Amino acid sequence: MRSWILGIALFTCSWSFGQTEYLDSMKMTLQKPVSSDTMRVYQYNEIGWTYLDYSLDSTFFYVNRALRLAEKRNYPNGIMDAKNTLGIYYRLNSRYPEAIKVYEELIQLRKKYHQEDKLTGAYANLGSVYYEKGSYAQAMKHYQKAIDIAKKFHQDDKVLVLYSNLGVAYKSVGLYDQSISTFNEGLKLNKRIKNKEQEAQLYMNLSTVYHDRNMTDESVKYSEIARKLSREVHAVRNRQTILYNLSLDYRTKKQFSKAKACLDEMYSVAKEMNEDDIWLEYFLARANYLFDLKRFDEAMKLTLMAEKYANQEADLLSFGEVQLTKASIYAELKKFKQGIAVAELALTAFKDTEDANAQVRTLKVLAELYKSNGDPGKALKVFEEAQALKDKTDLEAVTNQIATLNSLNELERKEQDLALSKQTNQLITAENGRKSNLILGLFLIGGLIVISLGISFKSNRDKKKANVLLNQQNEEIENQKTLIEEKQVEILDSIHYAKRIQESLLVQQTLLKEALPESFIFFQPKDIVSGDFYWATKRNNKFYLAICDSTGHGVPGAFMSALNITFLSEAINQLGIEEPGKIFDHVRKRLVESISHDGARDGMDGVLFCFDETSRNLAYTAAYNNPVVIRGGELIKFPADKMPVGKSDIMTSFQTHTIELEPGDELFAYTDGYADQFGGEKGKKLKLANLHEYLLSISAEKVTEQHDLLKAHFQSWKGSLGQVDDVCLFGVKLI
Repeated sequence: MRSWILGIALFTCSWSFGQTEYLDSMKMTLQKPVSSDTMRVYQYNEIGWTYLDYSLDSTFFYVNRALRLAEKRNYPNGIMDAKNTLGIYYRLNSRYPEAIKVYEELIQLRKKYHQEDKLTGAYANLGSVYYEKGSYAQAMKHYQKAIDIAKKFHQDDKVLVLYSNLGVAYKSVGLYDQSISTFNEGLKLNKRIKNKEQEAQLYMNLSTVYHDRNMTDESVKYSEIARKLSREVHAVRNRQTILYNLSLDYRTKKQFSKAKACLDEMYSVAKEMNEDDIWLEYFLARANYLFDLKRFDEAMKLTLMAEKYANQEADLLSFGEVQLTKASIYAELKKFKQGIAVAELALTAFKDTEDANAQVRTLKVLAELYKSNGDPGKALKVFEEAQALKDKTDLEAVTNQIATLNSLNELERKEQDLALSKQTNQLITAENGRKSNLILGLFLIGGLIVISLGISFKSNRDKKKANVLLNQQNEEIENQKTLIEEKQVEILDSIHYAKRIQESLLVQQTLLKEALPESFIFFQPKDIVSGDFYWATKRNNKFYLAICDSTGHGVPGAFMSALNITFLSEAINQLGIEEPGKIFDHVRKRLVESISHDGARDGMDGVLFCFDETSRNLAYTAAYNNPVVIRGGELIKFPADKMPVGKSDIMTSFQTHTIELEPGDELFAYTDGYADQFGGEKGKKLKLANLHEYLLSISAEKVTEQHDLLKAHFQSWKGSLGQVDDVCLFGVKLI
């Protein structure tokens, strides 16, 4: 059955499409003489822009006329307006290389003619081209540039739209924490500017992130807010999408009366809009609702209604969804052969659109149909195909996340290299100017000597000295340039690269505080970046928190932490593994597959907690690092497996332990960096026993004060000695 939430429209600019009457009147003006060619360029551009909503071919025709005439008359504003519309035309026709070229030309023109305030739209539209092309790192980069420019010129409404776009881009590669943070930034801004339509869009987008993470309660919460706002501003198309999303979530929660209310409201919206795609969406949603209620005959009738609006040539995805719904109904009606036939149609449609997730759903339905039809061999083959495709899709999703982060860092490095090059050129230019002044002074001195003494050989000797000095200074500048470039490359390849990865992957404080309000993290890397990490996610009313120490510190440690976080997220959010021990088993398996081919034993030590919101039981698994609980003035140490998450001599399964928590308990987890720090009067290790003693001594304090006390204690113990390892220490008071 259909299990996806509808795609979110990106708003790259605020379009004001004219009515057909306006279009007709503008075309009439072309029959009349004009006072100047610039006026004719304006008319062509205006008609081409307006046609975007009606006929893209007409847009291309008129905008090209505008562009040719504007270039002939050297009319910059006309050229830029034409290129702006032409970029949108190419994007809407999926001609991405041409769209990118046009927008890059437009950006250079905006800069040349000092129209920086109009760069917002150019960068935003270019970001949307990269988004649709699947180049998410480039999309994020250009959206962020557009945001920075919009903020500079106080274009708050555009910033609001761009936050929505940037959040969607993060969501597309599974960077959910960053997506949520970006949408929340937009909502914070909207408290000041009060744009209800964009507020509804942000809440709708936010709900889809929680839906993707299987956090249905949060998804419903934000969808309901978006529903109310969309009613108030009469944003009917967004309202239709929100209602569909809600009906799906309510069906998931088995709250069928609420799902029906959403569908009834969808019907009213569909009648108001009276568009084929909206009717298709409504009938298919209603059919799936009836399917859940096991009213299969009624569900089939509505599916056939949806099929009337499904255009196989224009929208293969919708056509495939209709066929898949029919196949599922046929399976329940015991009409297996008919089900197989339409499931094959759905599979072909989804293959043509390269929608791997839809293919997996279809293959699973097809496998059940073959099994029910008495062909277990075919059923097994199709099921294995589905499983192989799912594994491939899950792996590609993780790879895409890593590739996006790598691309973001590579883009940042190239930009900083460019900035360095410009800085170096400026340095050389300034130095050459200084040398020219020096040389001029030398020549003047030589001239005075000639005049006063009349000795020509003295002048020649001074000139030779000046040339020697010039060569020496040129050599010095080249050496300085080489040194700067080497240092810059070293910095970019280590600190900036690793720092960006960690900032992208570490848990957002808002998520941590939302789940565990009475908690703190003392995190202090040895270098700018860290092999230690803390990471969290929420799924199915369970909150997972990892406190881990990856192999190494600095840049290598940061790289390992990125891999470890990626595999943790893959296990929980993509594969749906719930038991902490099995999650560590999966991470170890992926690490061995990925980086242990040459016998390397890289991985991590650490603890993974699973807080169940429905009970006071805490499940956890631990590799070397023992969690501790302070209860009634006593410190209780809980067991850990004596093996790392990675290749080692012991490769048994990780155990999942349970702690029955009591009110007033305080839970701690930590890496070894705090206890291993050298310091004190004799320059010795702090050691775990002393750390435990100190935790006991401060356990009565508030968590915010505990954080500050632990930090001060660490600094006091370390004194003037260097920090020996990364430090990560977590504490939470349980009410």
